[in-house]
Amino acid sequence: MTGPHAIVVVMLAILSAILVADNGIAHAKLVLSADTGRPTTSTFSFGEKVEVTFTIAGLAENGQTTLVLDVRNEFGKSIAKPEPVVLSGNMGGKAQYAFSAPSTMLGYYEISAKLVDGTPLSALGTRPAGIVSYAVVPDPQTRIDYGDSFSRFGLQGGFSTSALVLPYLGARYILSGNNWERMEPDHPGQFKEERSKADQAGKRHPAKAAENERPIFNGREWATYHISTVTTASLPSWALKPNTSGTICKKFGELNEEGVKALPGFALAHAKAFAADYSTQKNRFYQVTWEPAAGWCYGGTPEGLVKIYEQCYRALHQGDPQAIVAGPTLFLEKNSSAQLVDLWKAGLGRSIDALSIHPYISGWPPETHGMPTILREQLAAAQKAKGQPIRFLGTEQGYTAADHGNLKKAMGDIRLTLMMLGEGANLDFGFYVADFLEDPKEKTNKGYGYYWNLNTSINFGTDKLGPKIIVPAYAAMTYFLDGTTSRGTLSDIEGSQLGYTFKKPHATIVAVWDYNGTSSYKVPAGAKVCDWMGNCSEAKQPKITIGGAPTYFIQGDVP
Repeated sequence: MTGPHAIVVVMLAILSAILVADNGIAHAKLVLSADTGRPTTSTFSFGEKVEVTFTIAGLAENGQTTLVLDVRNEFGKSIAKPEPVVLSGNMGGKAQYAFSAPSTMLGYYEISAKLVDGTPLSALGTRPAGIVSYAVVPDPQTRIDYGDSFSRFGLQGGFSTSALVLPYLGARYILSGNNWERMEPDHPGQFKEERSKADQAGKRHPAKAAENERPIFNGREWATYHISTVTTASLPSWALKPNTSGTICKKFGELNEEGVKALPGFALAHAKAFAADYSTQKNRFYQVTWEPAAGWCYGGTPEGLVKIYEQCYRALHQGDPQAIVAGPTLFLEKNSSAQLVDLWKAGLGRSIDALSIHPYISGWPPETHGMPTILREQLAAAQKAKGQPIRFLGTEQGYTAADHGNLKKAMGDIRLTLMMLGEGANLDFGFYVADFLEDPKEKTNKGYGYYWNLNTSINFGTDKLGPKIIVPAYAAMTYFLDGTTSRGTLSDIEGSQLGYTFKKPHATIVAVWDYNGTSSYKVPAGAKVCDWMGNCSEAKQPKITIGGAPTYFIQGDVP
């Protein structure tokens, strides 16, 4: 087409584009973001007001769009669906809306947010597009410090003073990574030398970690308790015997002659320092090795691994009369059970006070994939080897959201901890506070975190977090069960139900669930019924329906 008609068509097209642009709907890309009133953690104490501010960028001045919100609980059920909000752009092309979010119950809240044209809330860090979350948990200031003997919960970091969550979650135990390779990378005796220099200068070596050693929360110290790691999945290069490392852990294996001679000196100096730094703890655990699984993280003999314990045991007790020597941190699976049998035969029982476990379970549900069956088998073998019952603890466990989703991760992690404590563990550690990128270049993330990492430029110890479902569930569990002692498995369970009774000074708590569906369970006499997020009510019927999310029955006062 040529001539005047063509000119008119072109002019009309240009005019149309200008009009569209003036109305704010043009080719400009709209961006929707959100922040809660506590943007570093998005975790709130019960009773606090929660406000979420939504920001739209890319609008023309006075250009309009509509914001659509839907607030859901941990099961994806809509609990609030406010009317769509029409917003207009300011001179900078932005519009904001402050939403007073529901917060009258403890729990997980996930806001699905999008614009009327389908533009979703932007992804941030490891949090996917379309949502912003917040959690409402028990007020940390109402929690009781039960001391190191009765504190039951630990977490692995990374931690951050900018995003302090330990008090919200109710965890107090921390792993202190002052291990041999880190403390003596260059030569034997290096730790003792540097500790002496620090003492003379009025300092501490290793230095205090402000983010997890009695951190300050709302103007008050949050008491924490520490477990020492003597070695991790590595040894000083000068102490490692060649060709004894694993296929994955290239720095851990048997000790060479220099290592055999040097380890007792380090263990002695290490125990003296740890006992001095944490002198108020009644129980001081020393975890000697870290996941020395045969083949992939350890390539030596059972006798070679036991030698590490033999070199540590006497020195640790000499340096700290209250030392509890723990290890070897294997798993709840058949290969680890077989390896433990070989270690007991090699004499491990003579050089260990407590069995340390990483109770990871690969399959779902955990109850049909070895927990608590394999745990009981390993404890029985340990007791036989030592000739007496043995203390035990879990120092790392967690499902991945990438494999199971955030709901199953939450249920699995909570149930694993309940089973560990119910079977008699001193304490249990969860893994990990926040998501981290296994491959920062590829942005791969398995979703171990209790929180989304909203600032992935900080891979470990991030300063901005968004809670997942496990956060309020974990906070409720610790609120109810910290300070308790297990009374064992429930006697009135049936089918695929599992549960335990726990006691504390003024309360009896029953935790029970059905790992394979739903079923009815009789409410204990006089008990309050509490959901897994911590919301309690009086029982209206003699029996209630339970499912995969644990239910708590409380007789007495908590805390």
